[in-house]
Amino acid sequence: MQFLAPLYLVGAVLVALPILLHLFRRDLKPRVPFTAVRLLRGVRVDRSRNRRLRDVVLLAARVVALLLLATAFARPYRAGGTSDTPLTIVAVDRSFSMGAPGAFERALALARSEIDRAARTRVAVIAFDDRAEVLAGPGLAEDARGALRTLSAGSGGTRYAAMFDRAAELAGDEAGARLIVISDLQRSGFGGEPAELPKGIDLQAREAGGAHANVAIDSMEVRDGLVMVTVHNYGAAAAATTLRLGTPSNQSAGRSLKVQPGATTAVSFNAPAAAGPIEASLADPDGYPADNARFALAGPRALPRIVLVTGDTDSSNGFYLSRALLADTDEASAFDVQEMTAQQFGAMQPEAVAQVAAVVLLATRGIPRRAAEGFTALFDAGGGVFVAAGPETNPAVVSQLLDLDPPLAADEDNQPGALVVRDVRHPVFRAFDTASASFAQVTIDREWRLGSDRAFTTIAVFSSGAPALLERSVRNGRVLVFASDVDRRWNDFPLHATFVPFAQEALRYVAARSPAPTAMSVADVPADQPARPGIISVGGRSRAVNVDTRESTVDRLTPSEFTASVARIDARPGRASRRARVQEAAQNVWWYGLALMLVMLVVEAFVGAR
Repeated sequence: MQFLAPLYLVGAVLVALPILLHLFRRDLKPRVPFTAVRLLRGVRVDRSRNRRLRDVVLLAARVVALLLLATAFARPYRAGGTSDTPLTIVAVDRSFSMGAPGAFERALALARSEIDRAARTRVAVIAFDDRAEVLAGPGLAEDARGALRTLSAGSGGTRYAAMFDRAAELAGDEAGARLIVISDLQRSGFGGEPAELPKGIDLQAREAGGAHANVAIDSMEVRDGLVMVTVHNYGAAAAATTLRLGTPSNQSAGRSLKVQPGATTAVSFNAPAAAGPIEASLADPDGYPADNARFALAGPRALPRIVLVTGDTDSSNGFYLSRALLADTDEASAFDVQEMTAQQFGAMQPEAVAQVAAVVLLATRGIPRRAAEGFTALFDAGGGVFVAAGPETNPAVVSQLLDLDPPLAADEDNQPGALVVRDVRHPVFRAFDTASASFAQVTIDREWRLGSDRAFTTIAVFSSGAPALLERSVRNGRVLVFASDVDRRWNDFPLHATFVPFAQEALRYVAARSPAPTAMSVADVPADQPARPGIISVGGRSRAVNVDTRESTVDRLTPSEFTASVARIDARPGRASRRARVQEAAQNVWWYGLALMLVMLVVEAFVGAR
């Protein structure tokens, strides 16, 4: 029996308390004067045998209760984790490179042979790829053989570090443990991660063979109506293959390819007209089957939705800006523009506002206060807001709606001067290049004179030095503030040729948000989803799952090179203590100690009451 916190046993000295009370306590009766005491016959008064027995039982109950309390706090456990029987750990590689012809069958045969050889020892089985899983804990060889019957090559990559960590946990602080790794011994399995194993574990490697040639689909990207597929030859000889593209249920006609050793070939296809999953596949009977297919998602490109808030129903705000945004006929850079009154925008639910790419505030009159919830949802989703000054825009209301802290502080100024670009490298002005000087021809009659605010970044100024275009990040989105209007009331900007590209670039910048991921690796698939290539649903969104092509290499190590690549370290500090905590938590002996202590207290109370 060992103890997790042996210092608590010091509390056992408290058992001296009831013993001392028992030894030194006396029933001393006071002397009482009594007349004619000489008439009484002297009789010796003896304590009864029952009284002595009761005292012994009380003493024993109290002593045992205190001893059990101290023992329970010391957290006892039976150190039965170690055994005189040595432990053999068989680790089988189940990564997709083991799917090469005949490789996994050889690995299983080697694993069964090692289990039979270690039949008189305790045997454990680990299966590993990106993760390491214990299929059979230390036990009988028959259990280990049964675990092998459930094993097959998967779609993950090889990561030796996870396997070594799990093997070290199984071995613990036992002496004489053996780890036998059965794998194709891919060099890429180390992956730059530190592979460490305690010195007390004997490491042996068994090579299960593998492919010497492999052709894989490295990537597939859907862009601008085309599907770009890259095929890489990892072998040492030229390879001929056939590449097909289509939906998982309908493959297109194949294209014959010849890929030189170590080279990559790019092939483009027309994207399917219908939205949905796309699968590219190639023929490679001598390589790894898992990297012969790759999946992607295609869909119609949704135009960025821009909402122009124009104020009350009689307002003509937004005429010039909406025409400027709709002037681009190129579908790749066009917008979906919708004009709304303040009341219509205020009636939108926050979830609907979050789906908008950007909101343009051209007027604040009539916008209800509840619209602030929609702007919060918009910023959380990565959307943006473009604010244009004007006679119907109140900076204080803008600050309340957008939750700007510190708020906008603006005064109208009638002498702003011309527009001067301060940062020509900013995305809003990058398209103008040297033509940005033409902004000086814009006549500005009135503007918001905004005070200096470190929360904003000034992109352009007026010739008077006052800020003209400011940027500020809010949550996951951004805000652009133009200090004059865009409706030809405070300036003649809409009449100049620079207005259309300025409007489009400003809204394209403010509406930009990180695209939702549509692809993921097999190693990142949630535990409740199948870890194999294909199309899955995560959080209500479809994702394309593909293999990690780092596993597609054919470069392998010899068994001696493999063992030499593993750093042998001393047992990690705290390993024995962690093992002790695990054993103690599994046994929970202290609960029995507390239960017995309560029984002793009940006995003590019962005897004491008698």
